[in-house]
Amino acid sequence: MKKINISILGGFLGSGKTTLLQNILKEEKKRNRKVAVLLNEIGEHSVDTDIIGTKIPLKELLNGCICCTLKNELEIQLLSLYQQHQPDVIYIETTGVAHPLEVLDACLSPIIAPFIDIKSIISVVDLKRWMDRYELNQSLQKLLVEQIRYSDYLLLNKSDLVTDKEQSSIQKEIIKINPKAKINLTTYAQVSLEEINHSNRSCGATHEELHVHHHLHIQTMTYQFEGSVIKKEFDEWIKNLPNNIYRIKGFLQFEDDQVHTHLFQYSYRSPYSFPQKKTFPKNLVFIGKDFDLDRLKKELKDLEQNAKQKVSAYLE
Repeated sequence: MKKINISILGGFLGSGKTTLLQNILKEEKKRNRKVAVLLNEIGEHSVDTDIIGTKIPLKELLNGCICCTLKNELEIQLLSLYQQHQPDVIYIETTGVAHPLEVLDACLSPIIAPFIDIKSIISVVDLKRWMDRYELNQSLQKLLVEQIRYSDYLLLNKSDLVTDKEQSSIQKEIIKINPKAKINLTTYAQVSLEEINHSNRSCGATHEELHVHHHLHIQTMTYQFEGSVIKKEFDEWIKNLPNNIYRIKGFLQFEDDQVHTHLFQYSYRSPYSFPQKKTFPKNLVFIGKDFDLDRLKKELKDLEQNAKQKVSAYLE
C-alpha cells in the first residue's frame, strides 16, 4: 500500500508560510514529484490559491481552522486528494493561529491514517514579531511559543530585519524552548528541500508506525484490528493506560455486538464509545509521548485473541 507523505506548514500570521510553500513547490517541480496542497484560511477567501495556480491539485478549507471547526472537513479533503490524485506528498498550509498538535490530531483520522505518513511539522518564525511578541495578548504569546515547541523544523525568517546580536539572542531563546528542532535562519523563507528532508524522522523497523516522533517527542501509532474485543476487558485495559498516551480515536467492534462498529474517543483520560449506523474500518489511532509501541500492540492483539477464544469456546 502506497503511503503519502504529509508535511504541515505552520507559523504565526504573516510569518512567511505562503512564501515557503511557493519555494517548496518550485523545488518539488524540479524533482518531478507529484504534489498536492491543502490550504486552510479562517476567512471566506484564500488569496494564496490564486498565487499557487491551477496546475497543482489543491483543496481549500475556508471559514474556520482545521484545529477545531474543520476537523471533519480535513479528513474528507485529504481522502479526496489521496483517491483522486495519488500524490507523493501533500503540503498543508495552516492558518496563522493554528496549534501544531491540534493540526496533527486532525490529520490522524482513523479513516485515512493507514494511508499517510506525517513527515514533519515545519514552522516559520517571524524574528521581528518574536521580538515584539509582548505586544500581543497572553493567549497569542502562548500560541507563538507552542508553535515553536511542537515543530520539527524551524525557519527563523526575516533575519535581515534584525541585527546579528538579536539573531543570536533569539536563537538561544528558541533552542531553549525546542532543543531538538532543526533550525535555519532565512530571508524570504528560502530553504532547500534537502535541509527540510534532513529533519525527517528515521525510526528503523518501526518507521511506518511512528510519525511525529524524533524531534517532537510526539509518537503516533495506527492499530488495525483483525477481529473484535470483549468490551469489559477493553474498558479495563483503557483504565490502566499510562499517562503518556494523550489521545485515542477510531473505530472497533465489540464481541458482544457484532452488528455495529463503535466510534471510540479518548482524551484527558476520559473514554467514550457509541455504535455507528455505518460500518467503518476498524482502526485506532494513538497519540502520546514515548509510549512502548511494541507493548501496546501486543496488549491489543491479546485482547483480540481473548475475544476469539471466547467465541471458539462458545461454539464448541
